[in-house]
Amino acid sequence: RTRTVVDIGSGGGLPAVPLALALPQVTFLLLEANARKCAFLEHLGGALALGNVTVIHGRAEELAHRAEHREHFDRAISRAAARPAVLLELALPFVKPGGELIAQVTSADPHPLQAAATRLGGGAPHLVRPIEGGSSLLVVPKIATTPAEFPRRVGVPNRRPLA
Repeated sequence: RTRTVVDIGSGGGLPAVPLALALPQVTFLLLEANARKCAFLEHLGGALALGNVTVIHGRAEELAHRAEHREHFDRAISRAAARPAVLLELALPFVKPGGELIAQVTSADPHPLQAAATRLGGGAPHLVRPIEGGSSLLVVPKIATTPAEFPRRVGVPNRRPLA
């Protein structure tokens, strides 16, 4: 049962805002590095009276090391925040064992991601294609605790991805 969700790189609020509207019993944390986008998300949350949404301005590489966020969430979601190999490192530290990462991707072969997922406490990555010819969902279950060294410093996951 999902009670807490973190949206990595929330941008304009997709998919978190529609999900928050549809699932008022679930608490959403929208994580965004761009201050203007955060201001928009705050405004949107207020305009829609979304009491189940909190917006945080910051970098996943830093916030994932804070005790109040680390392995706190049932699910991490993302839509085009980073390449799949980078997103694994940014998102899995937020997810508690037994949860999962669900990310929209345009294309990805999940097999090369297996070693990185394992290193980060994840299980076997797999793709779900809800619409033929459209985007896919990369799903990675969280099966173990993420080692304390992850995620690495800001910029390092993008420059030197684990996969």
